[in-house]
Amino acid sequence: MFKLKVKQVRLVTYALGLVASILLGILGFRFLGEYLTSRASDSQPQNLSIAGITQNSAKVSWTTDQESQVVIEYGTSPTSLTFFAPEATKSKTHTLELNLLTSETTYYFQIKSGEKIFDNGGVPWTFTTLAEGEEATETKPTQPIEPEAPADSEGEQMEEEPPPAEITPSATPQPTTNPDSVTKDTDCDLNEYKSRFYSEAPEYDQDNNGVVNLRDWSLCNSTYKLTPTP
Repeated sequence: MFKLKVKQVRLVTYALGLVASILLGILGFRFLGEYLTSRASDSQPQNLSIAGITQNSAKVSWTTDQESQVVIEYGTSPTSLTFFAPEATKSKTHTLELNLLTSETTYYFQIKSGEKIFDNGGVPWTFTTLAEGEEATETKPTQPIEPEAPADSEGEQMEEEPPPAEITPSATPQPTTNPDSVTKDTDCDLNEYKSRFYSEAPEYDQDNNGVVNLRDWSLCNSTYKLTPTP
């Protein structure tokens, strides 16, 4: 009876040990997977850009969360990346120039960090070199858009009327030289005076100060229309 109990205790101990080993193994694999994933994420290229493309070169730049030393694998086919451009040192800011390229050719590339390959989600990054004699064009600022002329009822563009001319008074009005020799206006039509405002028309310049204004029209009315005939 005693021997049986000892045997049962040993079996339970073995079973518990086996379960503990399995749990430790699962936790260890999970930890290792998370560690490797974290390391791969630290090396993930970010803010990748391709600049300085010419007939035979291009410059690739990107950043990573941790310092790494990588190599760019590139070629003229996404399934045949046979050329290499390695980095000389570790860094978080990466710039590699690809040289000895052929003009007017499309190139594909991926980034390799240790055993980890970053290939833009399975589709390698790509760029095309310039043709011979072609120069990179600068981006010009956007020109302001001119407003369109309003359309009439039939949808045709209407011509905009020119703005009215500004009437500016003479800087230094010159009095009428010989007012007695000028026949003054007696009709006192306001529109006639408005059309000659700030001009030097002597027949409408009732006060002879060298410039026609509203005061001259008022003087005309008071002199020739409001004054009773003797």
